[in-house]
Amino acid sequence: MKNKIKRHSLIEIIEHWIIAFSGIVLLFTGLGCLPLYKRYYITEIPGFGWTADFYNVTIVHYVASVVFVSAVIFHIFYHGLRRDFALLPKRGDISKSIKVIGAMIGLGKEPPSEKYLPEQRIAYVGIGFIIILLTVTGIIKVLKNLEWIVLSPLAESINTLIHTLSGFIFIFAFIIHVGTVLLFRSNWPLLKSMLTGYIDEEYVKHRHSLWYEEIKKN
Repeated sequence: MKNKIKRHSLIEIIEHWIIAFSGIVLLFTGLGCLPLYKRYYITEIPGFGWTADFYNVTIVHYVASVVFVSAVIFHIFYHGLRRDFALLPKRGDISKSIKVIGAMIGLGKEPPSEKYLPEQRIAYVGIGFIIILLTVTGIIKVLKNLEWIVLSPLAESINTLIHTLSGFIFIFAFIIHVGTVLLFRSNWPLLKSMLTGYIDEEYVKHRHSLWYEEIKKN
């Protein structure tokens, strides 16, 4: 494509949206398991009557979790085998992130960036840690239903608490992630690249100059 640079492969786009959509389903059904939807009349909304049944909500939650975890495992192995570690944090990312965020609201100049912005790398690890907590505690919640696995009431309560708190932190992180993409015009091309796989060369030259230099060298 003329004046376009490939930022994401088709596989990366598919895995991203599978994780995103299955994650949304997990958040929605997770809240439904509390339960909240009867109390706030969500079950009365056309098409959401199924959320009144705890069994249905739990089944959908389990199915979404299988899809979500499978996509995350694929992501880890796919990028690991390709030795694609561009999203891992680097020294100085915290200070650079502050400058980038400041530049978004008109305070100062944004520092030169690589393929991913410094705050994207920090968020990647942070969300990854939350996902690990949700996955491990979620697996424990499933396994405790087996007859031959017995947890003490205290252990079960702690596990449930960690799972629930991690879920709310994940919601908060998800809102911030979507918000920073939609609210700041400078990030719109990044969203577009997650749909098409390509990004304007001028945008890369201006905002991801370090990555642009690397592309030109190769």
